[in-house]
Amino acid sequence: MSDKEPNVQEIGGVKIAWDDSDINSQYANIATATANREEFFLLFGTHQNWRGDEKENMVKVKLSNRLVMSPFTAKRFMLVLQHSINAYEAKFGKIGE
Repeated sequence: MSDKEPNVQEIGGVKIAWDDSDINSQYANIATATANREEFFLLFGTHQNWRGDEKENMVKVKLSNRLVMSPFTAKRFMLVLQHSINAYEAKFGKIGE
C-alpha cells in the first residue's frame, strides 16, 4: 500500500482495498476494442492528426497499451464506464459525439 490510507470500498457486502502504489498513468486520445470467444482486448494509443500524411490520406496511431480481460470483466467495465459517463454528463453536460 502507499503511504496514504488505502481506498476501501464496500461493494455487494465485500470490502475491496484498492492499492495504487504501483499504478501507471498514460494519456490516450484513441481507443478501440476487439474480442475472441475467451477474451476482450482494449487497445489504447495516441494519434497526432496534424502530422497526417495528406498524400496517403492517413493518420498514424501509436498504440501504447493493451488490456486483456474476460467477457465477464469486460461487461462489468462497460457498466462502470457507463455509470461514470452518466455522472460526468449530469455534472458537466452532454459529451459531444
